[in-house]
Amino acid sequence: MSSHTRPVLRRPVVLAACLSVALGTVGYLAFDPGSASATVAKQAVPASAARTGAGGANTAEVVKAADAFLATLSDEQKDAVLYDFDDEAKKTGWSNFPTPVVERNGLKLGDLTDAQDAAAMKVMEAALSKQGYEELVEIRKADDYLASLSDGEDTGDGASASPTATRTPPSGAPTDGATGGPGGPGGGGGGANFGSEWYYLSFFGQPSRTGEFTVQYGGHHAAYNITYAGNNVTMSPTLTAVEPEEFVLDDKAYAPLADKRAATIGAVQSLTADELAAAEIDGSFDDLYLGPGNDGPFPTEPEGVLVGSLTKKQQAKVTAMLRTWVDDLDEKAAARLLAKYVAEYDETYIGWSGGTTIDNDQTYVRLDGPSAWIEFSNQPGASTDEIHQHTIFRDETSDYGWE
Repeated sequence: MSSHTRPVLRRPVVLAACLSVALGTVGYLAFDPGSASATVAKQAVPASAARTGAGGANTAEVVKAADAFLATLSDEQKDAVLYDFDDEAKKTGWSNFPTPVVERNGLKLGDLTDAQDAAAMKVMEAALSKQGYEELVEIRKADDYLASLSDGEDTGDGASASPTATRTPPSGAPTDGATGGPGGPGGGGGGANFGSEWYYLSFFGQPSRTGEFTVQYGGHHAAYNITYAGNNVTMSPTLTAVEPEEFVLDDKAYAPLADKRAATIGAVQSLTADELAAAEIDGSFDDLYLGPGNDGPFPTEPEGVLVGSLTKKQQAKVTAMLRTWVDDLDEKAAARLLAKYVAEYDETYIGWSGGTTIDNDQTYVRLDGPSAWIEFSNQPGASTDEIHQHTIFRDETSDYGWE
């Protein structure tokens, strides 16, 4: 585990912090190990959160679950799981590659006791809706399935079987070859380092009902950056991916991302022939445009067709697509965020590249609004002969939280 900036809240002041919350103090305690006393530092909710957030977050429930998880940890484990909110590790510690290639932040779930692991998953269960949590569980099962295909040898980077097709990114796209981003290969390859035990949990900022903090959870094919600021929440960026689309593990059938696949293809195929022609995005994609390792800037010139110009029936298809990502969040906040994104259809575009069918390994679909950003990207299988899918959800007004 590489070192990281020590969090502002240290164990000697946990009791005092609890007392401050009970007394209604806004903020958290900053503790100087060299000082005999702790001082109270207010952490206000950013003005941008109040301006662009939709409210409705179940922050108290998530904080309760986070505190319960932290209570199971040793001092050393707390040091590993807690980061300053602005630590740059937040932006680099998630990927679609296995852990040996891109180191994750926080604690590896496979290294925890059963009780600690269960408490960690309770954090995600609180943060996500029933739908979202079930999807997370199924993505982890998909990684277990890929691990079962391995002959037991550690494949190291887990990406040797990854496709290396050349991408021609749209104008303005970064081309630095960063992992999983434009110019770089997609993640892939089965191996011993796949599996549900290779998922990690960390917190950026002390979990608080009144301050700003991020729950970061992820492994190979899922990465969640869920930030809370008072009663506002953003899940930007969130990566969900799978290979293969369907599989059987321990005599049970799974189909992670089935709703996202169906709704995305349904939305783009609802376009007329003329609209499809107008919606085609310049360039070709073998992975995500703004995926791991590439945090922007977002394109200044949207591509595709304006959702606001579509029929009500077509717009309903786009809303169904949006819903499959937004509804992964806790229900009340998700409903408010969805209403916000739908209200922006006069400035939102849907586009495609490569193909518009689910069985085409070149199919790429994008939704680009003032706030909501979604990418759905098919690519050839890396560990199997079947389709390998990556998706990303971002909110352009609250990526990694608010500033």
